[in-house]
Amino acid sequence: MNRTQKYKNIKKWNRKIHIYLGLFLLLFIWLFGLSGMLLNNHWDFANSWEKRKVTSYDKIIEISKERDKHILVGEIMDKLSMDGSIYNLRYSSDSVRLEFIAAKPGKRYEVKAGLSDGKIAVKETILDGWDAMRSMHKLRNPMPNEEDERYQPVWAFIWSISMDIVSVGLIIICLGGWYLWLQADRKRIYLGTISISGGFVLCAYLLFF
Repeated sequence: MNRTQKYKNIKKWNRKIHIYLGLFLLLFIWLFGLSGMLLNNHWDFANSWEKRKVTSYDKIIEISKERDKHILVGEIMDKLSMDGSIYNLRYSSDSVRLEFIAAKPGKRYEVKAGLSDGKIAVKETILDGWDAMRSMHKLRNPMPNEEDERYQPVWAFIWSISMDIVSVGLIIICLGGWYLWLQADRKRIYLGTISISGGFVLCAYLLFF
């Protein structure tokens, strides 16, 4: 295969990757962009906290004699049909009180459990879809040294992996666009130079000043 043919093949495959990878990631990019704007702005129509619905209730469940806090959290969540990532886990030194927050996009449970009598006090907060979008933007895979990693639901793990895929895909699309720009005619080269220079200047200013 001669040099000209290799160049044509690279150009053909680069265009295909640029188009079809962009289409595959389209909804992810829109969702990520919209949730980012929701985090960055305080629009009245998306003020989920003001429109939240809070319900408090008590339950009595049978709790095993197990006193490992990680097993107890899983047991309580299963019996109360809860799902979500666990935060602010607090276990009393006398092993009779366990408190934690279980949260997922759009819903949050604050749980206070009496381990000796099985009395569970739950404060359930339900938010709308706008807050769910904000939460998905911030959702991440815990670090290996973080205690809460063992409570990460499967859907949260899949979402965090999806965000990694989107990030890698955007890098590939940007590199493909850069290659296509270098192959453009002189006028587009000039316009591209202005665009990329402006982007670099703004990014450097935000990072270093």
